[in-house]
Amino acid sequence: MKKKLTLSWQLCCALFILHQKSYSQIGIEANYGLNGVFEPSINDLSHLGGAISYDFDETYGMKIDFASDKFRTKNPLFTEETGIDVTRISLQGTMNISTAFTRARSYDFFNLIAHAGAGYSLVKSSYNSGNDNLVNVVMGLTPRFKITDGLYFAVDTSVIFNISQHYNFDGSFSYTEAVNSFTGITYNVTGGIIYKFNEYY
Repeated sequence: MKKKLTLSWQLCCALFILHQKSYSQIGIEANYGLNGVFEPSINDLSHLGGAISYDFDETYGMKIDFASDKFRTKNPLFTEETGIDVTRISLQGTMNISTAFTRARSYDFFNLIAHAGAGYSLVKSSYNSGNDNLVNVVMGLTPRFKITDGLYFAVDTSVIFNISQHYNFDGSFSYTEAVNSFTGITYNVTGGIIYKFNEYY
């Protein structure tokens, strides 16, 4: 009898865990759009990004995102535009503001998602050799609109802080003799598609 009760209890626990896990959700994202720098004033449609996301429930989740950005500006020392190429990867936490503070569900027509995290950036100059290896901090907001079950259109606005950057945005070194670095601040405004492999019901 005791063994049967123990087995029943284990079975109930397993079913509960499976039920909880049924709320997990894996997704993929792809986006394209504007990137820019406030100082100096640079902007261009040269951002390309993507992500793999995992939602723990309808409110909280995480994602690994990848991005490639190109910045070009006129350097008086050269006859052509010069600049830097930035490739980054980051791990971010996500929060569905709509489900956290209202009665909205994650599969409703509109949701607002906040995200923030940190990662690694690789910066290359268009005319100086060598790589600049940086730590990045990312934060942003993503309004998301449902197209059909599992498929969404998203507009993302993000700010990225590249810590200890040694290349200026025109591709030149940020120092002449003594090594000097700065925090490079960039932004993205993009449109993209999000696909969730299983919906909440």
